[in-house]
Amino acid sequence: MFDLVVVTAANAEQARGYRAQLKGRSRFKVVADPGGRRVGSLGATVNVLRGLLRGGVGNAPRRVLVCHSGGDARRTPGYSAMGKAFVPMKDGRPILDHIVEEMEKLPAADGVTVCCGDVVPYLKGRVAFATEGVTGVAYPDGAGRARRHGVYLTAAGARTRGPAPRAVTGFLQKPRVKGGTFLVDTGIMHFDWRTAGRMAGLPVAGDIYDDFPQMLLAGFAPFKVAVVGGCEFFHIGSSRELLAEFGGPRRVVVDAVAAPVGELGGENIVTNVPASYGRVNLARGECLTSLPLGADGWYHLKYRVGDDFKTDGLWEKHALGDKMKRVNHARLLALRACARRPPPGSRAVR
Repeated sequence: MFDLVVVTAANAEQARGYRAQLKGRSRFKVVADPGGRRVGSLGATVNVLRGLLRGGVGNAPRRVLVCHSGGDARRTPGYSAMGKAFVPMKDGRPILDHIVEEMEKLPAADGVTVCCGDVVPYLKGRVAFATEGVTGVAYPDGAGRARRHGVYLTAAGARTRGPAPRAVTGFLQKPRVKGGTFLVDTGIMHFDWRTAGRMAGLPVAGDIYDDFPQMLLAGFAPFKVAVVGGCEFFHIGSSRELLAEFGGPRRVVVDAVAAPVGELGGENIVTNVPASYGRVNLARGECLTSLPLGADGWYHLKYRVGDDFKTDGLWEKHALGDKMKRVNHARLLALRACARRPPPGSRAVR
């Protein structure tokens, strides 16, 4: 079991929301990127390490998990106010809990393990971490998956499977490959405390899945990869994917809605809507979420299930970056605690 689980956040406002959702869970700590600006996943890791090692390695927890969760979740606007790590799964618990459970199946090695805060990787096979330096975790997959992820390279003739880690000779990010089998990055990385101490001296900037592998290959620290037999990922990247996972046969998600629900035409996501909104009626493909702003205000966001918000300008059009910083998370959690279940025939995520 990890002694400490650190959830990173993009800014102080997002961190405040995460802390509200983790209230009472002493094993969890939220750390915001410094200076109110995003510093990348490597920068966020360095920032966490500096805090943990302020009193020296001897005063740091033995086993630490860092879940990177500093994204806006723009492509799932129904849960942007909560953060992707807190999207409730079918058992009612947030994705974050499932991530931690899977990470705790890894070897009980002292040091720091890093993972993505919005993806649950279900590994098939045993993992072994190197005693020093950095160990990534990969699995063999085809070109289609390799083109969308990082790819580890090892020496010619090295085993493709087995728990013992082997030396990394190269790392490619989203390579343009057409065929073959590749060692695809799972997003999991582990390093010992000596290496963590060296990392704490790095600039607070950069991507841990892009910039850091190149630093390691240049000699910053020993770099190895453990290869498992396979991996299945649970990831909700868009509103359509959320509906496919949770929408049921009617492809409808109604979550934490206190307002009366009327006609829903299908392909609907309705989240965090207060009773004061009035009756909710949506045509096919229409979605609705509400943001509690300040002490008593609400911003009701209607959108289409296919809206991207990341590339189509809608995030900026609705000034959601500013609104997310003003969300009153105490009011949001109060709504989620008391909202009634939806009427029969619709799918609830609680």
